[in-house]
Amino acid sequence: MRKAIYVLILGAIVLIGVSIRNLSNKDIETEAFENISKNDYEDLIIKCGNTNEKLLALTFDDGPDEDFTPQILDILKKYDVKATFYVIGEKVQYNKKIIKREFEEGHEIGNHTYTHINVSKNGYNKIRKEIGDTQSAVKSVTGVYPKTFRPPYRAISRDMCEIIKKEDMNIVLWSYVDARDWESPGVNSIVKSIESGIQNGCIILLHDYNKIRNPKSQTIEALDVIIPDLLEKGYKFVTISELIEHLEKNTNNEKMQIK
Repeated sequence: MRKAIYVLILGAIVLIGVSIRNLSNKDIETEAFENISKNDYEDLIIKCGNTNEKLLALTFDDGPDEDFTPQILDILKKYDVKATFYVIGEKVQYNKKIIKREFEEGHEIGNHTYTHINVSKNGYNKIRKEIGDTQSAVKSVTGVYPKTFRPPYRAISRDMCEIIKKEDMNIVLWSYVDARDWESPGVNSIVKSIESGIQNGCIILLHDYNKIRNPKSQTIEALDVIIPDLLEKGYKFVTISELIEHLEKNTNNEKMQIK
């Protein structure tokens, strides 16, 4: 009898674990948005660029990493493309040379909180400190504050939106082109996930940090395929700020035509 009960309990734990692992970023975002009116912060949130232009934004989360980030920078330099790095504030102080290199080579640096918190599970003061400390950390190296913020887990909260609004920043998500490269699904899987979902204006999510410490991450190998493939198809890689600039120009032109 005891053995049967133990088996039932173990099965329940496994099922709970599976359901937690299967909770997608989309589910988190949907849940977080339930208590926020779409129109309240619509102008703050960027999910994609101008769909009339063949522009793409490569973005990397969770760095800087002393091993992987320099290798990614080498590939970006090899193909002469720009990207945006959403950095963890507490990692900046240990990797100042990498941050400086990112900035000097024309890449954009965004804010990804100081300790990778879920903003939907934290209050106003904690979120403000996480964002503010990261802003200060980046500025201490580059001389400029990040213009955009990406919430870990794609989580959204009213407090976060209010803070970002006061800081005159944008919240940048991604265009559901998420290869889940942090799971190390295989180089071919990463390439296929990205290339099959590409459309004009896409914001691509990748990571320049991985807990699986291989000499060369799958993300790095995949980039050496993805970038030349998409360049050959006529796409241009831009930073997030450049993508937003083109989006705003297109919006203004549409408004002028309506008038």
